[in-house]
Amino acid sequence: MLQLYAGHKVGVASGQSSVDSHSSSRLADEDPWSSSVPLLKRFERYGDLADLQRAITLLQKLVRSVSIWDDLYCAVLGNLGVALLWRFKHIGELSDLEDGISTHRDAVHLTPDGHPDKPSRLNNLGNSFMTRFKRLGELRDLEDGISTHRDAVHLTPDGHPDKPSGLNNLGNSFMTRFLHLGELRDLEDGISTHRDAVHLTPDGHPDKPSGLNNLGNSFITRFERLGELRDLEDGISTHRDAVHLTPDGHPDKPRRLNNLGNSFITRFKHLGELRDLEDAISTHRDAVHLTPDGHPDKPSGLSNLGNSFMTRFKRLGELRDLEDGISTHRDAVHLTPDGHPDKPSRLNNLGLSFRARFEHLGELRDLEDGISTHRDAVHLTPDGHPDKPSRLNNLGSSFITRFEHLGELRDLEDGISTHRDAVHLTPDGHPGKPSGLNNLGNSFITRFERLGELRDLEDGISTHRDAVHLTPDGHPDKPSGLNNLGSSFMTRFERLGELRDLEDGISTHRDAVHLTPDGHPDKPSRLNNLGLSFITRFERLGELRDLEDGISTHRDAVHLTPDGHPDKPSGLNNLGNSFITRFERLGELRDLEDGISTHRDAVHLTPDGHPDKPSRLNNLGNSFMTRFLRLGELRDLEDAISTHRDAVHLTPDGHPDKPSSLSNFGNSFMTRFLRLGELRDLEDAISTHREAVHLTPDGHPHKPSRLNNLGNSFRARFKRLGELRDLEDAISTHRDAVHLTPDGHPHKPSGLNNLGLSFRARFDRLGELRDLEDAISTHRDAVLASSVSGSRVISRTQFPCIRILLLLPLAISA
Repeated sequence: MLQLYAGHKVGVASGQSSVDSHSSSRLADEDPWSSSVPLLKRFERYGDLADLQRAITLLQKLVRSVSIWDDLYCAVLGNLGVALLWRFKHIGELSDLEDGISTHRDAVHLTPDGHPDKPSRLNNLGNSFMTRFKRLGELRDLEDGISTHRDAVHLTPDGHPDKPSGLNNLGNSFMTRFLHLGELRDLEDGISTHRDAVHLTPDGHPDKPSGLNNLGNSFITRFERLGELRDLEDGISTHRDAVHLTPDGHPDKPRRLNNLGNSFITRFKHLGELRDLEDAISTHRDAVHLTPDGHPDKPSGLSNLGNSFMTRFKRLGELRDLEDGISTHRDAVHLTPDGHPDKPSRLNNLGLSFRARFEHLGELRDLEDGISTHRDAVHLTPDGHPDKPSRLNNLGSSFITRFEHLGELRDLEDGISTHRDAVHLTPDGHPGKPSGLNNLGNSFITRFERLGELRDLEDGISTHRDAVHLTPDGHPDKPSGLNNLGSSFMTRFERLGELRDLEDGISTHRDAVHLTPDGHPDKPSRLNNLGLSFITRFERLGELRDLEDGISTHRDAVHLTPDGHPDKPSGLNNLGNSFITRFERLGELRDLEDGISTHRDAVHLTPDGHPDKPSRLNNLGNSFMTRFLRLGELRDLEDAISTHRDAVHLTPDGHPDKPSSLSNFGNSFMTRFLRLGELRDLEDAISTHREAVHLTPDGHPHKPSRLNNLGNSFRARFKRLGELRDLEDAISTHRDAVHLTPDGHPHKPSGLNNLGLSFRARFDRLGELRDLEDAISTHRDAVLASSVSGSRVISRTQFPCIRILLLLPLAISA
């Protein structure tokens, strides 16, 4: 999970486009010029589009009536260009953007070198280039913007009152190029230039807050790139100053509150202090409240407020925040005109909110709405746009989520393809590169778990390694990358059985937990993964210390997850499994009861329709089965079968978890057959295990265990009915299971043991000495494999007892 929400904005919105108040003694007070300037200023204050439209009409009339040689002509062009850019940002018509740039070009071209207004007109032209870059993503516009802003600064004499304004715009341009190309030089130049702008602006000057606002954005951006807490604190402090120095009623007050609120969110995500989250929501509410209805900045404030609600939902799990987040994002999208450059960003945030609700409530409608909304966001983002990769990332993650819910391979392929595109479009050195690699790595691992191709597993680990390597130490995303890399190591261990991967997985998960601050919303999920790693090592090596560490870590994860949080059931599920594992090791009935109780809670707290409901039912069913095998109460056996039936029924055809559910269901039938002797249960077990094997792709890490279960079922039917065909099928199936299990894998001894039992059964039936030799040889291999893998299935001390084992009645091995 990976997750991707709108952050701090730099550029034209934070820069200063000059409205020229030039007056001429030859024009009366009621002429178009003197009427247009107040209209523009009023629009800037209240956002009433009618004022802007009227001003543009007046200025266009003036352009046609004033001589090109009149000094007023360039001033009119300058204001008309500003007005057209404002209308573009309000309505999104590309023609306004092009006309604005053309008008500013003319104003610059007609202004003689040395003219005092030349720098301000270059500034406006530079801002226009930057606006077009943000809309269309053409690198030429970015370079032209920086070059034009440099010229404006260069032509402004030191000590001139407009020098700070020009520096501000140049700093914003550097920051925009950094966000697009990832060159650290641009980030440092942006901060240095913004510092100069603030330093040159006298205290008490009305532009001081604007400079502080831009400097604060630059500090936050450097924190997000390098992870230095000093930058985060400086960013918040600077934004506080900007807000404090902006008078109530000032048109930029809401925008500066928005940036301060975003800074609080950034600190919350890094340090996990709930106070920052509450401050962010409060600050964003103020920003929305102070922005008049109809103002072009209203959707931006709503979008930030929606992101804050979603962040609080992820932390506390309150459904009210989820609903408020979606509602607020809907309003932001609705109020953003088609064609507006920020429409894709707001659609992207709405899509993330739909997916979060799907993951909480399991309604397929939300998942479909999320994919549709993300598609629109990608479609509306021009090729070359700096945000194209992040929007592709979110679309790819939505495809993967739908695959995990419905099992359609098309979604998996679309997810990987989309994530590949996102990584490919992100320049090397860009701060978003590690995030894209993380998502691509997760997609490879998901395909491996579905299809079993080792190439995908290796690609997943390699991609996750790259993501970690490219994330600087101290960066807030470092723990997320480590968490994903640790999970990849664990997946390879489960496939190949190499102890090195197990140790690397635990070590990496430890680092992820250690680097995640207390109170951080992802702390519980990272503890969960560390706990799973401890349990896996216990199952491999049998050290009780790992089992205790696993339970303790899972307890911490559950304790840190608030009641009502959507991740609570997942933590309970893992804790329940840990209790059952300890019961199987120590035999304490208390652990068995705690396991069942905890699994019941996990199922109860998982909404109907949630994609994880079947897997949690599976674990509850397994717990009932464990209690039946311990106490022999038929009620538990019936509950296990019923619960496993529900798990299979709720798992869509094609879903990657379908074979697992069928395998557990088949084991339940088999157990009831062994208890009650009903042939119907044996037939159902074979049929169900056949289907589980059939649906498991070749190369899948669980293929051998499912073949083992099917082979045991064949052998049981041979024992019951005496059909040699079943015994031959059992031997063939067990051979396949052994062949597909890598040497050193902890399940190798169990598979060899089952194959040996099948050979022994055929020897008892046909008397062929070859089968007896094969049985002895296979059991010997099982003992040797057990010593190599560290498996507790067959211990070294059992080796002298193999000949006695061969004289005992056959048993069905799990």
